[in-house]
Amino acid sequence: MPRLPRPSRLPWPPQRSSGRSSWCAVPVRRASTALGALLTAGLVATGCSGSGDGEPPAPSSSGGTAAGGSPATTASGGTATAPGPSTPNASRTTRIQGAGGDVDVGFVDLRADGRLVQLDLLFTPRYARDPGAEISLYEMAGRRDAAVTLVDTTNLLRYSVVQDSGGAALGAAAGTVRTRNNVAVSASYMFAAPPPDVTSVDVYLNDRLIVDDAPITR
Repeated sequence: MPRLPRPSRLPWPPQRSSGRSSWCAVPVRRASTALGALLTAGLVATGCSGSGDGEPPAPSSSGGTAAGGSPATTASGGTATAPGPSTPNASRTTRIQGAGGDVDVGFVDLRADGRLVQLDLLFTPRYARDPGAEISLYEMAGRRDAAVTLVDTTNLLRYSVVQDSGGAALGAAAGTVRTRNNVAVSASYMFAAPPPDVTSVDVYLNDRLIVDDAPITR
């Protein structure tokens, strides 16, 4: 039988911290794979880990997809890229500070499927000065492991990305997901599903709240 990660109980009031903590007060990482393959491989608990400021994490089998489209002009005069036909639309967007400038993080969906939920996000670097090369999720997260977690504020629980039987996180790998400046890249993460009575959760990237009360589609 597959094993899902047991959510960590949060201290009250919730604390935000960028360091490692045995109580898991900060988020972790996630990833997307086909559900059938996921259940075949079997899931194991990810454990509790904080975000580091070291080198980018090792590549994962899951990644993100850069979105194509036609160029447009942003309010600051830079070149933006409109989403292509296959690019999901974000219902909400939060701006964070990346290593080289602003980054827009868009919430696309949080959908339950049986014992799992899949979170879909869009990351778009908005650097004032185009580096002329692809920008990794590691860079967009401020040269930190882009650890994503869900926080159930009703039951004071934090959900980390699940892992397969080989220990690989089922979420976008910060070191391999890349895109160009002003071009969105999608990133997906898989979690154990909260109880049916939980209708929304908060989404964290490292120690920062990026989506407040993200609705769960069941």
